[in-house]
Amino acid sequence: MPRISKKSGSYHHGDLRRVLLDAAVRVVEKEGVAGLSLHALAQKAGVSSGAPYHHFESREELLRAIAVDGFLLLAADMKRGAEEAEGAPRCAEKPSAAHLRGLGLGYVRFALAHPGHFRIMFRPELKALLRKSKELVVDEAFGLLESAITRCQAEGILPAGDPRPLVLVAWSTVHGASVLWVDGPLSGENLVQDAESLAPVVADTLARLLFGP
Repeated sequence: MPRISKKSGSYHHGDLRRVLLDAAVRVVEKEGVAGLSLHALAQKAGVSSGAPYHHFESREELLRAIAVDGFLLLAADMKRGAEEAEGAPRCAEKPSAAHLRGLGLGYVRFALAHPGHFRIMFRPELKALLRKSKELVVDEAFGLLESAITRCQAEGILPAGDPRPLVLVAWSTVHGASVLWVDGPLSGENLVQDAESLAPVVADTLARLLFGP
């Protein structure tokens, strides 16, 4: 992390863009997306009000950059979850089933660990910006899920046919549970013991729904 000199406002290593992105994510985590503006961000980072505009032309461009980072983190956490699930000792599931469950585990873990990114990534006003950007990260997480579903279908542990309804159910389950926790309603209920237990509860229940007991 670059260090900030309070007297001069200078940044060691010159990575002001990263400093601003990290500060913006913290703002969203604490105050929500409505609390984020380039002017307020400059004040929090201790730089001039015009400094953020050297890196982000607008608030929407800042949000887009945060979303791109979020999708990269999401895909990495999903892959990590799948690897852990497949490599777990005494795993009774077929590798393809464990892989799919692990993707769900990674998805929920990401949302709980990165609520600032998660709140921004799927905002409708960013959809066009993300599609026009050169990064192909938007579809990677979806592609991981779709590939896992079709692999399970090919092995006969999920019904054959169009994979899209199964993808919809799986994605809606992990995303919906994540939103309910990150935005508050679920965390105030007694449905789940705590945040640490949410990811395995959702992933294991989804696996039972898809594959049976």
